[in-house]
Amino acid sequence: MIELDTIYRFIEYFFITYFFLFNTLNLFFLAFAFYDVRRLVISRGYEGFDIAMKSPLTPPLTIIVPAYNEDKTIEESIQSLVKLTFPRLEIVIVNDGSTDRTMDVLKKAYDMKRIDINYVERITTAKVKSYYVSRVDLPEHINRFVVIDKANGGKADALNAGINASFCPYFVSIDADSIIDEAALLQAFRSVLDNQDIVAVGGQVAIVNSSRVEHGKVIEPRLSKKWIVRFQIVEYIRSFSLGRTALSRLRAILIISGVFGIFHKEFVQNIGGYLTKFVTSKIASEYTGKEVETVCEDMEIIVRMQRYIQEKKLNKRIAYIPHPLAWTEAPEDYSSLSKQRNRWQRGLIETMIYHRKMFFNVHYGRIGLFAFPYFFIFELLGAPIELFGYITLPLLFYLDNLNYTYLFLFTVVAIVYGIFLSVMSVVMSAWPHRTSETDVSGKTLIYFKSSREIIMLGIAGLLENLGYRQLTVWWRLKAIVDFFKGKKGWDKFERKGFGEDKQKGEQNAVISA
Repeated sequence: MIELDTIYRFIEYFFITYFFLFNTLNLFFLAFAFYDVRRLVISRGYEGFDIAMKSPLTPPLTIIVPAYNEDKTIEESIQSLVKLTFPRLEIVIVNDGSTDRTMDVLKKAYDMKRIDINYVERITTAKVKSYYVSRVDLPEHINRFVVIDKANGGKADALNAGINASFCPYFVSIDADSIIDEAALLQAFRSVLDNQDIVAVGGQVAIVNSSRVEHGKVIEPRLSKKWIVRFQIVEYIRSFSLGRTALSRLRAILIISGVFGIFHKEFVQNIGGYLTKFVTSKIASEYTGKEVETVCEDMEIIVRMQRYIQEKKLNKRIAYIPHPLAWTEAPEDYSSLSKQRNRWQRGLIETMIYHRKMFFNVHYGRIGLFAFPYFFIFELLGAPIELFGYITLPLLFYLDNLNYTYLFLFTVVAIVYGIFLSVMSVVMSAWPHRTSETDVSGKTLIYFKSSREIIMLGIAGLLENLGYRQLTVWWRLKAIVDFFKGKKGWDKFERKGFGEDKQKGEQNAVISA
């Protein structure tokens, strides 16, 4: 019979090993990403956008914007889209059965006229009701601006409808509540021009909360005074800027944020489009089953693309750029943030189940042997393992069997190590790199300029692991329970919106107070 002391010691070794391995892998990601981050930041001083702008080889792009109840942000978002720097653009707004004033705002702001267009349903979607074209004067590089009004089918279904309506060989998927940086398309698409094997490329997503936004453009990035937002910024820096840069370098990336991503349209059509219950593609059905859908379409489609590339032995890859290319509004209260993280975790579980064939499968190369197991062990199972790890401390103390060496090592590998990684992520992103002899101050990956804001982010990186991280663990664990209870749907949280109207409202509130 196994003695209790043996069980206790096994538990201690297990959790110390788990936390040490998890944080060491993330340290490896930081170190591995540092070279690429430095190289890409320096290269921003030599963008050479004029070549891409004037080259006849630069293909046109379709910007697809799924919109569901976005009347507070849709006009500002479109204002940012028409100002984007790119030779030729097509804008397709997909109103996905909104129940608010989204369609009315679009009709009024852009003088939309109902028309018939050449719409080929290569990817099956929910019913498309009508099409509209803008009659306002738009910049010369905007070749086409249409709105599709369709029955509600979810974001993924809206993207599929936009793909069907697009005329360009590449498309950009963005959220209606986001703002794209003016040079973002050229920065991201330059990777595609340099490497014809790239079929998808994503970029860093920055948090816009409290920043100065005018006419769809971020005029001045400002650090929010709310710690919940600061914690999310640190997360985005660590996970997006550095973590995904490293995975991209390893050709093992499994997710591109739905906020911003450029895709080769024909490749996406070949694999069946975004996963919805309406999709009838043979590839999608073979990979995921019939009549299935996901609440995390941005991850599922990337995993399916990687799987298709490996199975067909194609010389294709998916890339990531750590520059802040798009801005999004982050949740500012814990209730909204919990809904977001719940959906992310449920989407991760769905994707892992649909593509479980790849798990530790040598036929899928580093995707099957490294990327997929990493996400399964540390992202999916990480929540229950971390929670049980924390529980061991009071439990062993109550049983009068708490080994103080274990308490010390657990604190070091689970808390102190995590703090070190978060703070180092901020430091690496804020580290200036000179791009020329005249560039005295240098350029950084981070978008805040004042030393005070960077110091506050460093403090947020320290505090993030002392309560906030544990709270996200609880939300992820609850999401696992919700998944097995059969919970579906997005649990969309309320956006406050951005731009002049919101800022005036905040200023008036301050004056009134």
